[in-house]
Amino acid sequence: MSSLLSKLFDTLKISTPDSIRQRPIKLVRPKKQPNPQFYGYAISYEWLVRFAEQHCPEKLRDRNSKGYKTHAMMRAYGHLVDFTGINNLDTITCFNPMEGTSVPPEWIPVSNGDYDDVLSDEEILAFQIQTVYVLTVCSDEEDSFEDRPIQEQMDYLTELVGHGPRWWMGCCASVPRVVYDCIGSNIRLSPVNLKCGINAKS
Repeated sequence: MSSLLSKLFDTLKISTPDSIRQRPIKLVRPKKQPNPQFYGYAISYEWLVRFAEQHCPEKLRDRNSKGYKTHAMMRAYGHLVDFTGINNLDTITCFNPMEGTSVPPEWIPVSNGDYDDVLSDEEILAFQIQTVYVLTVCSDEEDSFEDRPIQEQMDYLTELVGHGPRWWMGCCASVPRVVYDCIGSNIRLSPVNLKCGINAKS
């Protein structure tokens, strides 16, 4: 662990009472939606690469080598899991409507491929769904929600990311997980839904 991260972790341990640190985060499950909802942080592929370059540069491949970006992202995941102790960390592509607005209802069937009765061919060609890459800690599904992180872990992850988490609706009715082996660390990296990811924002 880098000296900066180690100092940050020690500070959080000192400043947060034990009784609060060991409790699962207080979180209200949102109203059920057609697609699963995920609690987490808006990030980008580039943020993960920068994180790896900052905190474990000695473990990265040569920048000019093939697959450098993917390898750096996987390394970043491994370090985030190690640093925070949150084993349920995942990445999901989620809807990203304009701030203060809800997900347009027509986005949901279109992203799931059920758009024949929603839009004409011309409308489908012009259709754009805004998405965001999200580092998630739990979903609104029962098992995942009950296994949410403790407050200490969330405080630490929030400091690392630089902003707070929120609820997001996933782009797909179900999101498959793909497990990669990152030299000893099992990293869950969810494949990006191509229909949703075309207009993803960083």
